Amino acid sequence: MMTIEQTVDIPPNHRLELDLPFELPVGRARVELTIIPEEKENPAKGETAFGCLHRFADPSKIPDEKGAWEQAVLEKYAKN
Repeated sequence: MMTIEQTVDIPPNHRLELDLPFELPVGRARVELTIIPEEKENPAKGETAFGCLHRFADPSKIPDEKGAWEQAVLEKYAKN
């Protein structure tokens, strides 16, 4: 098995042409193509991960957060 990673620009006709390495044997092969869209280089304001959930924040819940993870672990893994 061989993994090849390439970054390409997708043309308007959505047709891609790939150059495969000469090390590949001639004949039939199973080919998997995974398309991962790239992130915008300069996201517009409000599109970054940092602070995107700020509108859901409830300052009155902040005291409840102290020890919440520890309590959840105890509840999940406590032997009854």
